[in-house]
Amino acid sequence: MDKNSSNKGLSRRDFLKLGSLGFLALSGGRALPALARQPGLARLVPGRTPLRAAQQAGTFTLRLVATDGHILLPGRDPLYMFGFRAADPVASIEAVTNEFKGMVQSPSPIIGVDQEDDVYLTLTNIGLTFRPDLDDSHTVHWHGFRNPVALFDGVPEVSIAVPVSRDFPYFFKPHDPGTYIYHCHFEDTEHVQMGMTGVVFVRPAQNQTGAPGAPVARLAGNSGVGVPMGYVYNDGVSVVSTTSTAYDREFTLLLNEIDNNPHDGLEAVQEFIWSNYKPNYWVINGRAWPDTIRPNNDPYFEYSPGGLNRQPISSLIQVNSNDRVLLRIANLGYEQHTMQLAGIPMRVIGHDATLLRYPTTDPSGANLMYTTNHIYIGPGECRDVIFQKTFDPSAPALTDSVGAYNRYLFLNRNLHRLTNNGTVDGATGLGGMATEVRVYSGSPLPDQLEPNETYS
Repeated sequence: MDKNSSNKGLSRRDFLKLGSLGFLALSGGRALPALARQPGLARLVPGRTPLRAAQQAGTFTLRLVATDGHILLPGRDPLYMFGFRAADPVASIEAVTNEFKGMVQSPSPIIGVDQEDDVYLTLTNIGLTFRPDLDDSHTVHWHGFRNPVALFDGVPEVSIAVPVSRDFPYFFKPHDPGTYIYHCHFEDTEHVQMGMTGVVFVRPAQNQTGAPGAPVARLAGNSGVGVPMGYVYNDGVSVVSTTSTAYDREFTLLLNEIDNNPHDGLEAVQEFIWSNYKPNYWVINGRAWPDTIRPNNDPYFEYSPGGLNRQPISSLIQVNSNDRVLLRIANLGYEQHTMQLAGIPMRVIGHDATLLRYPTTDPSGANLMYTTNHIYIGPGECRDVIFQKTFDPSAPALTDSVGAYNRYLFLNRNLHRLTNNGTVDGATGLGGMATEVRVYSGSPLPDQLEPNETYS
């Protein structure tokens, strides 16, 4: 039976509740226009919100709906998940329920907002399709966010949990730029593992036109050559250098691991003891290799006619020669990971939404940034990483529909985590937590409009 299209009649659960754990790209209100150098080049972005309310200067309004559904992992039947999806902020609960119930997204939408914006986020709990007997509440917790109002922190003991068929409006005022993560904090051990996780980042005020060090807007007729797309932090540095946080392209990479037993057990109304947690899949942006390098919103997949439509965010990193590339790396699993990018030095500029300079507000302060080929990242942590690589015509090159490129692998150093339930892809000998960096010859790619764009 197709799990993606059929409900199952299930009884009430008697499930052990244990544990503790301790926004499709949505652009902010000031995205820069871009010049497409190749007008015929198709952009595949990770699931735009077609019914998003218009953004006004200084405000950002969005809605997340909480539901369930299934995703695809190599070598097994579709896996049962929870998750958030973006929806029309002004639609009725009935309308978003009819549109999205049972249509999970993994990971949850990437959320990008501007520093000092008034951020209004409505959480709507539309219930579960495949376990209609469950009435779990949900919250949104911005992990690591300096939130002075406990009511909006998402921890049920000190804030509000949203029951089924209810809305709750959160208000955030982000003062500190950088990369964060968000997740449900209700029954968090279960709900985080079930997939209620996403990346949220705050763009610095320095990005805004007229601010010290702000980039020049990329307008039609201006290729933007030498002009950065933006900055990660308010670094006060107007010249691109080793102390600058300027970048041309950005990608979010949410790391996680999956033990399929609690997912299968929850769908089958079976208890899982969380001390028995033992992952057998390792994913980036909700996908395991080789799915990680498939394009955003991939419409075709050999073992599912629906494709990867429930896992819309690709991990493929496509860049022009000599682009400054920002990786926003986050870990919302329960294991520590070491990620390697052999052949390309990475400059780590931020840890957990904190610029690696002391004091952070002084451009002449002590520079704590470091260069490495390995990123060590623990559960609940974030890293801001910049790399720059020139296409090497003397190195081995591959070709896709965009053009010739040098290929580099960004992957977990632990070989066990490069498998899918103990197996690997026959063509590449890889699986699990791995993806590609493609550095193209010349500048065939248009300027990036949203994080994680892929091109065909």
